[in-house]
Amino acid sequence: MPILRVGPLMRYYIDNKSEVIVRGATVVDALQDAVLQHPALKFHVFDSAGKIRRHINIFVNDQNIRDLQGLQTRLDESDRIILMASISGG
Repeated sequence: MPILRVGPLMRYYIDNKSEVIVRGATVVDALQDAVLQHPALKFHVFDSAGKIRRHINIFVNDQNIRDLQGLQTRLDESDRIILMASISGG
């Protein structure tokens, strides 16, 4: 099954783990499964309209989903999905 990996800032929302096994044929399916498993993750990944927050970058096997089929990117059993929150400062 695909694995969702998160950076240190988001681990708090998945029981302090760095990765969880998710189910889904597409990236959006896998993210929705992750939210079912860890409801606290929802607010930090999805906005109130159900869209991915602008500061969240998503990769499948080191490729940004923006360069693939976006949230509809198909997943294989051995894929790794990586959620990264952009950080800005001054």
